[in-house]
Amino acid sequence: MEADMFGDGGDHLAPPGSPADHLWMSQGEDVWDLGPADLDTDADGIADSLTRTGPDGMAVYTDSDADGRVDLITEIGADGSYSAQRLDTGTGTWLPTDSGRLA
Repeated sequence: MEADMFGDGGDHLAPPGSPADHLWMSQGEDVWDLGPADLDTDADGIADSLTRTGPDGMAVYTDSDADGRVDLITEIGADGSYSAQRLDTGTGTWLPTDSGRLA
């Protein structure tokens, strides 16, 4: 079983909004707390994603396997372009999965 953010692979029920309920990303030894998930993108009743917007577009950060770690990033540009990347948890490398332009 893959270790979760607590390092033990266990299920942890945290109060909504507590740091343990937040999505996070890491690269090397750096860890970023992105805040609590507020979107349910797979309709299972559990919030698994959050969005961030800026002048150049928006990004959706998703934890698809419910371990707290973001493993899918979808970016939508203000110009209608989009791209998606999925985390290879074995190597820690972000791999492009899709890109294009919205009609």
